[in-house]
Amino acid sequence: MLFTTRIACAAAVLLLAAGCGAPLVRAPLDDVLTDPAAYKARELIVTADIRDVLGRYNLYRDRRIEVTGRLVYYGTRSFWTWHLTLADGEDRLRCYTHHYRLSVGRDAAVMLLRALGAHKPLTVNGVLRNDGIDIMEIIYEGQRVRPDYKPPEAPFYPGSPF
Repeated sequence: MLFTTRIACAAAVLLLAAGCGAPLVRAPLDDVLTDPAAYKARELIVTADIRDVLGRYNLYRDRRIEVTGRLVYYGTRSFWTWHLTLADGEDRLRCYTHHYRLSVGRDAAVMLLRALGAHKPLTVNGVLRNDGIDIMEIIYEGQRVRPDYKPPEAPFYPGSPF
């Protein structure tokens, strides 16, 4: 009896927790500016192209945005942390995350190398700051990487086979 009661309580807690988040909505900036009340109780991702973000930077700043472009660079050159550069024609936008300093995680590195080699579009969403997009997710061919998650490192001991 006690066991089934605990299972029922655990199931109730899981059902309540699953319904607590605000629904995720993607919308262009013009729709958000036209009717901001429609997006009040929702988690909003503003969709945009790189040219529009660069042209109306102040309107996009401090909003969570999503852009798609061709990956032209990723590394640590000339910036305080690792970053990537997305391009759409001649327009370029820096995307970075402050969670990793000098290196990107293995899952993101493999994804970025695949996108760089294939010359296919890559999607990034995150919050637009003064120096680019602070990445929350990188999306490529249906796979998502969240660079704020850093997998634990396996300890290295001398003489260890790893």
